Amino acid sequence: MAPLRLAFLTATMMTGPKKAVETRLSKNVRADDDRMPSAAAVTIKPMESSSGKENVANEATPSLAASTASMSSSASASTSVHIDSTPSKKGGGSSPIHFCFIVHGHQGKPTDLSYLHRAIKDKANQHGGFATTKSSEMCIVGRNSSSRNDDMAAGRNDGNRANQEEDINQASVEGITKGESNGSTVVVHNAACNEGITHDGVEKGGERLANEMLEVIRGEIEQRTQNHEQDVTISIVGNSLGGLYARFAVAKIDEVLFASDEDGTKDVPHYILDDNIRLHFNVFCSTVCPHLGCADRTYIPIPRFAEIGIAKGLGETGRDLFRVNDLVKTMATSPRFTRPLALFRKRIAYANAYGTDFVVPGSTAAFLDNNSDSMHYFDADFESGRDEETQSMPQTADRVCPASEKGLFVATCYTPRISLGNPVESSGNELEVMSKTLDSLGWTKVFVDIREAIPISTKLPRVSNPSLNACPVRKLSSNRKAVTSKDLYSAISSGKSSRISLPFGHNAICAFERGSFRTAFNKGGRPVADSLAINLVEDISMWTQND
Repeated sequence: MAPLRLAFLTATMMTGPKKAVETRLSKNVRADDDRMPSAAAVTIKPMESSSGKENVANEATPSLAASTASMSSSASASTSVHIDSTPSKKGGGSSPIHFCFIVHGHQGKPTDLSYLHRAIKDKANQHGGFATTKSSEMCIVGRNSSSRNDDMAAGRNDGNRANQEEDINQASVEGITKGESNGSTVVVHNAACNEGITHDGVEKGGERLANEMLEVIRGEIEQRTQNHEQDVTISIVGNSLGGLYARFAVAKIDEVLFASDEDGTKDVPHYILDDNIRLHFNVFCSTVCPHLGCADRTYIPIPRFAEIGIAKGLGETGRDLFRVNDLVKTMATSPRFTRPLALFRKRIAYANAYGTDFVVPGSTAAFLDNNSDSMHYFDADFESGRDEETQSMPQTADRVCPASEKGLFVATCYTPRISLGNPVESSGNELEVMSKTLDSLGWTKVFVDIREAIPISTKLPRVSNPSLNACPVRKLSSNRKAVTSKDLYSAISSGKSSRISLPFGHNAICAFERGSFRTAFNKGGRPVADSLAINLVEDISMWTQND
């Protein structure tokens, strides 16, 4: 049945079939429900398909059905899933498969992040530590570059993309085998399940994403027709709203696959899926994600009644983002969401500094609060493998940091990991509690000054007062090795600047692509995407079977 299911799934994406395979979560997740099920099984049901964009998305990304049935229920009707906290046996199976899921944001498409997809594959090929790099079979971005060909056929003329310099190693679409590697595989997938339906809330979008992620993993493993245990790692890059989708999806996967380790401080467990797949959380990365929501974090402060009006206009997603309900707060403070996030080996957040992001200001992307005394360290010794001068990957002949070379990285800060069992001290301010709780998981925060990469930007004449020319965050890092969250909040919000630019950095930071104009407009952000890809690939490669 497994190969047949994959064939059906592939057919739904290519030809518009009469049936789609869907697995459904039997329990609807609510923000106020912290219960974990005691047992689960995954069941697969056929469903009648119908026309419409939402059905297309569902066909491409079937969902999982979690039930409270016993793990001993009939295998012919369900697939058992459970958690195993015992170490993997080295040599007991094939080399690991590293999945990297890229998640678009509000009103987005999987092809919006095509450049980042290609950059990650290219950097993985150049890394030399992987045997194969490929797009998933279900990924529309990697399907023989069909997205770019379709753009040209539609008359949008993408041929002016600097002679297609972003077409990185076309052959890597099919996978490239390296001579020297550890035998592992990198599979990159741009999630498609939320295209056209980002209005119905973080919960539903996160559930769809969890379903798609597990289906992609199953599909790739089934192709290998192996019976032995297979180690699989999950890394995620969530852009904008996609970061919240990803955090919810991680909690849903953890819930369905029965995580233990209550305080998140023990050795990272791995999950068993379909009896032979060992799932490990590896690297979680967000780019300009509204981790604290948008309420009291808008580019221009607006009264609460205006926030509520905007929220209603954006549907359930708007109610989530403007904290009309408690979902975003719960996701930042409840162990149900923070514990699974803590199971990743590494957490990274990219944020735009200096008022360059109208949609998601840096204070919410880096979850900073002007009342928080949470410590952030500039010292490179806080995390090994970082260069003290640039706070980025070391500048070697093989792995340079394009964003640092362009002066786009302001600084990188690190927050220490604190046991989830310790209560967060605060003045009672809701945003402060959210900020401190997220900080306590241990993060790498990368602050980006995208102004020089934005086409509409003007440099002001230098003035005699050096303090007005100095970059506020760099000024902080030159004086101290550690600062508080409120120090950074003030620095990245500073109005002192030697350059004036419009706040169009939200799409530039991820090298957003859609149509020739917007692709060219956001082209300046490609060094940031390249640097993200270099660092992400390096972090993914550092996973071992002991993690």
